[in-house]
Amino acid sequence: MTRTGTVRTFEVWRISLFALIAILVLVGLAALVTPPPEQAARPPEGMGERPERRLATSFVHHFGGPHDEAKWYRSDFYYPNSDHPAWKANLVHFEKDRIELEMRRERTADKTIAGAEYQRRGFHHFGRYEVVMQAAPGSGTVSAMFTHTHRQFGDPHDEIDIEFLGKDLTRLHANYFTNGQQHGSIYIPLGFDASREVHLYAFEWEPDEIRWYVDERLAHTATPADMPIPQSPGRLMVHLWSGGRDQVGWHGRATFRDGTRARVYCLSHQAAGDRTAQCSDTFKASRHGH
Repeated sequence: MTRTGTVRTFEVWRISLFALIAILVLVGLAALVTPPPEQAARPPEGMGERPERRLATSFVHHFGGPHDEAKWYRSDFYYPNSDHPAWKANLVHFEKDRIELEMRRERTADKTIAGAEYQRRGFHHFGRYEVVMQAAPGSGTVSAMFTHTHRQFGDPHDEIDIEFLGKDLTRLHANYFTNGQQHGSIYIPLGFDASREVHLYAFEWEPDEIRWYVDERLAHTATPADMPIPQSPGRLMVHLWSGGRDQVGWHGRATFRDGTRARVYCLSHQAAGDRTAQCSDTFKASRHGH
């Protein structure tokens, strides 16, 4: 080969090498801005489409001790372009007599807030649901216990809510959805600040009625005259979150202190017809805490 040919071959190899290095650099940069696999947008484990759901049995769970993967799921995912934050498993904290759900200003992809969600595995239907909890303080927070399923998982969007809005923690916010239609806000005066005291909250779900309770007091009843009652078995969960711009008028401006927490001491479901233990068997309301 002539010297000219050798030089041209060298130039081709040099250009190819530079091109390969450039590609590797671009791949590396893409990896830096792409969420890691465990934070990818995906539904929680075991939530694929299936028209029929096997019902879970009644239970009562007094929190304390480590996470039990067989019975509970710590949400660790996000949905792009949704009003919810990124759910982070490390924001569910396990204390000696409770779990604490934390919320922080932390960026994940298009999300600027990270929240905590803890879910009982299985599907639950009619019966009584109880939670012993203390809501998170701070405007913009939503502390909640609720049943839920959604068309994302191959089901109708049915939901029953117990929520506490950070802009006014002297009221319980109740709501329910039936096949994607929501009743709308039901505000129940408490007579105390839900972020300063531990209380028991409950709802009883029957085919033709929902009744919400604060401690032992019946606080509100919904019937089909208001809106059809949800019929689909749902997931049972507690979570702490803050929404996007469209939710500001509802839960208040997000001025909460970073690291604000909701505390959950007990969660129970007594299925219709059962006489199993509940949180209320051992909890007595007190203005001085749990």
